[in-house]
Amino acid sequence: MKKFLILCVALTFTACMSKEVKVGDPNLHLKGTKLYYKEKLFTGTLVQKVPLTEDKFIKIQYKDGVITSNKKN
Repeated sequence: MKKFLILCVALTFTACMSKEVKVGDPNLHLKGTKLYYKEKLFTGTLVQKVPLTEDKFIKIQYKDGVITSNKKN
């Protein structure tokens, strides 16, 4: 029972961690209007470097394959 509880807690923390994926990752696919990562709806941050800049990035937040917000850094 104790091992099962530890496994559940570890899986919960792993599942809740947000992914950060770069534009162009071969595991990303757009199906209709939803974004998938490794055949599952993408939840996390999609990052793209702004061309001709040294440290500017566009970050787009997704939840269940749908954009929730975007920011320029």
